[in-house]
Amino acid sequence: MPANTVVGPKRDSLPVVRSARPADHPAIREVVVAAYQQYADELGPQVFPRYLADLLDLDRHAHHGHLLVAEVDGRIRGSGAFYPDSSVQGLGWPQGWAGGRALAVHPAARGRGVAGTLLDACERLARSHGAPVFAFHTGSFMAGAILLYEQLGYHRAPEFDLSLNAHYGAISAAPAIAVAYLRRLTAARHDHVRRTHCGAGTAQHTVGFDVGNRPASNTAP
Repeated sequence: MPANTVVGPKRDSLPVVRSARPADHPAIREVVVAAYQQYADELGPQVFPRYLADLLDLDRHAHHGHLLVAEVDGRIRGSGAFYPDSSVQGLGWPQGWAGGRALAVHPAARGRGVAGTLLDACERLARSHGAPVFAFHTGSFMAGAILLYEQLGYHRAPEFDLSLNAHYGAISAAPAIAVAYLRRLTAARHDHVRRTHCGAGTAQHTVGFDVGNRPASNTAP
């Protein structure tokens, strides 16, 4: 290298989203566990094991939806399931609405735009399927993910909120609510581009949409 060559700071690689393969499932499970383990105490022993098992049921998500992974520097650091028709999840979504499930970002990849990139990919898929709405749930206790979603312009839909206690048959446990967010897919393209840029710059969370059937503070999304 010439003596007068100036070497600038190394720039982080942008996340790359692709369809998941069966061989990716162990890496996806590692990401999901790393992202959601922080909520074990919050949800307690009656809800959390069932909640996590639900998120990790990759065969079911792949059968009814489409699994995506996000790679950073060649390693899987994020994942999520896209559902062309979220009504099949049994969570109360109207037939024909697209949705997301179990968005997760590994804690080591925080701040790299992984959540925003996965959300953008899901919305593109929703549009390609002609869905009028893209919707998902996230835990009411996942403050960081909620902040991200609202920064990205998603709107609350409280009529679709879900009791995790009832969903998992843990009525005696402390109340846990999955709150609903959505976007109607009729916005101008320039607004979609603006949100994508915002997501790439602000995503700081390890999990995104999940519900119990997605995301959280210093957790997407």
